[in-house]
Amino acid sequence: MAAGSAQAQEEIANPEAIVSAKNVWFEDKSGADAVGRMALAELKKWGRFQIVQDKKSADLVIVLSADPPRGGNLIISGGQTGAIDSKGRIEEDPVPRYGNQTPVRYAFLSVVDSRTGNNLWSASHRWGGLLTGFDSVGEQLIKEFEKQTQAAERRASLKVIKSVDPVYPQEAVNKHIEGTVVVRIVVDKNGKVADAKALNGPPELYPSAVNAAQQYQFEPPQNAPVTTQLRMGYGLSPQPCPPGVKPYQSNVFYAQRLPMKTEHAGLLKVVGEVSAPMPPYPDAAREAGIEGDLELFITVAPDGDVLGARVTKSVDPLIDEAAIATVRTWKFKVTRGQPAGFPIKFLYRLTCGAFTPK
Repeated sequence: MAAGSAQAQEEIANPEAIVSAKNVWFEDKSGADAVGRMALAELKKWGRFQIVQDKKSADLVIVLSADPPRGGNLIISGGQTGAIDSKGRIEEDPVPRYGNQTPVRYAFLSVVDSRTGNNLWSASHRWGGLLTGFDSVGEQLIKEFEKQTQAAERRASLKVIKSVDPVYPQEAVNKHIEGTVVVRIVVDKNGKVADAKALNGPPELYPSAVNAAQQYQFEPPQNAPVTTQLRMGYGLSPQPCPPGVKPYQSNVFYAQRLPMKTEHAGLLKVVGEVSAPMPPYPDAAREAGIEGDLELFITVAPDGDVLGARVTKSVDPLIDEAAIATVRTWKFKVTRGQPAGFPIKFLYRLTCGAFTPK
């Protein structure tokens, strides 16, 4: 079985916990003494942490384990199959079965914050065969941890000298799209962002987040390039009005269509909206400075029309009545089935300025 490269988390979660750690408690659950010894020897050779015998005094807990824990099948180099017992002994199958899809065995390394119990980093490595260094799998995982720790230290040393707030796209505001976009950036030797890529979050916010990330600047790092991640948060946060200033903007957001808590067989399902105009913000309510979250429960008929609507959380009678009157005109695309209902939420907000990322 050819030794593959380690499969690891791309980045250490909470790198500060790794960088500040001094003491480590190592636990070998691999089931093969030689594997554990070589892993521990590499950890000591590294010299980055003090190995302690008392788990309570450790900053980090490093656990080496195996799957399956009591041995298993493998594919030896060249394609021949065999097996590993719980003591790490390898035995080839008596009848050659080259290329057989026998499950291979993996070793796992987990690094845990002893104070919180949170997993900071983990990786797996294909367990080597006779010709690929069976006993070295734990050592290889420790070396991968060394590599990731060094990268975490470089990230932790980055110092921001210029940050840029992302622009909240108006279309996303109108649709009440909120969330956090994680952007991976590469910082060059001059402290500038050489590359930026959105990893996850609402796709509608990707261009804005990437554009903001590209404008960040850092103190020139000692060991460039450095890869790290930025988190761009988007939330609808109204700018408060100064004392004595009357709001001049009113906004109504169709915040979300919430799913039913229970579904029964035979009920229709909403698969799209044909017509769903936003309800108005009554002038009287706006003049009175009334705002809040309105929640309704609506029932949809088999033809997609709204059969009924009722208030489950009121804001004001004027707002409630206007919203119900509008919702009763809605039309949906639905599947076949019996009438079904679901809750919806509107946000009514009065502001003295535009909504901005919070």
